[in-house]
Amino acid sequence: MKLLEFARGRAFWIMDSLKGKKVKSALEILHNCEDGIWSEEQVNKYHEACIQRLLSHAKTTVPFYKDQKDTVLRNWPVVNKNILRSNGDSVLSGMYKKENLISMSTSGSTGTPFTSWQDGNKKKHVNAETLYYNGQIGFSIGKRIIYLRSVVSEVQKSDWQQFAQNIYLLDCNDLSDKGIKEKMRFIVKHSKDCGAMLMGYASTLTAFQKYFDKYGYDDVKGAKIYGVVSGSEMLYDATRSSIEKAFNCKCVSRYANEENGFLGQDWDKNNVFLMNRADYLVEILKIESDEPAEDEEVGRIVVTDLYNYAMPMIRYDTGDVGARVKVIHNGRERYAVGSFGGRIVDSVKDFNGNPVSPHAITNLMWKYKKIRQFQFVQKAKGKYQLILNVQKNDINEKELIQDYKKIFGQNSDFVVSYCDDIPVLASGKRRYIVNESAD
Repeated sequence: MKLLEFARGRAFWIMDSLKGKKVKSALEILHNCEDGIWSEEQVNKYHEACIQRLLSHAKTTVPFYKDQKDTVLRNWPVVNKNILRSNGDSVLSGMYKKENLISMSTSGSTGTPFTSWQDGNKKKHVNAETLYYNGQIGFSIGKRIIYLRSVVSEVQKSDWQQFAQNIYLLDCNDLSDKGIKEKMRFIVKHSKDCGAMLMGYASTLTAFQKYFDKYGYDDVKGAKIYGVVSGSEMLYDATRSSIEKAFNCKCVSRYANEENGFLGQDWDKNNVFLMNRADYLVEILKIESDEPAEDEEVGRIVVTDLYNYAMPMIRYDTGDVGARVKVIHNGRERYAVGSFGGRIVDSVKDFNGNPVSPHAITNLMWKYKKIRQFQFVQKAKGKYQLILNVQKNDINEKELIQDYKKIFGQNSDFVVSYCDDIPVLASGKRRYIVNESAD
């Protein structure tokens, strides 16, 4: 197995070398920005150069930005999923043919499904991000990854693909005690000989924690996990401690999204994210306006993607909230994002009372691309409501309900209603999954 890991890694870097060493170059910039090789002054100069190139490109090749004259980033408009989607192809650069771009679809973890487009160079930067941030906990090309996720057709891999990539998908829809026990058996089987990194949703890891609280850690004896990465929601300290005890390794929380990439990861302090300064410029803006928030004031996380030239995402409101805080990292003071609000989600249960991963709900929405926003509500045991922002004739309601019944049980009762907008809370977040049940 070690020989296969070496071969996979060797093949990857040979291919990168033949294609101009783009991943290697992007990885070097990450090390310069994040490992203290560059001074803060050098990082700032790098940002300014990247921003000026990006703004010039957007003004001259993207119809949506054709009237922009300003060269100062803070004077450009803030955009979000709805703005980008409603403007269609006018947000794409004329320098690229759409058929040559890479589509990245988000299932709508803030209640708003969305598809973005990336060019090849941007994708190389995302590849470098994968290597850098996974590398922080011991990963290198060729090593095994066990990926806990809601497995839908859009992300399904064949057995051959999983073997070739050494990435094994473990469906986390079933979080009952029986389902978790089966997952523990899978993790032990696929890590005991060669080791593996474990990646999963924070909600899945919380379900693991509750299982360990009830049954102890015997079911994972023999597992050889060298690092655990959590994402998509807040990773609670108690969950992190339980996972680290169970697998005897470090557990980190990652901030990432489909439309951009790896935005940051915590390290020195729990849920205080060191942002990826090589590939993004991050602003924290006030909840009610586009003015900068004060240090430690919770605001909207707004990202400028420095390398997506196909669909420039300039001052993109991620739908997440957090606060700008000062930290010491590698002996230097720098800014990070703390007080991370993440996405607001309640837990729900299926017809038989078993907990269901929120990602089983959101990932199903990948199939229904015309839905602009959604909210899933559990009204009572076995009774659910889907609130959709979509034209009624743009969706097959019966098919949608049947898809959800496959998850929640054929005896479950679903009602679909339609709206023009799903309101946000005072925090600026939407609750995309709500449990109104007394159970």
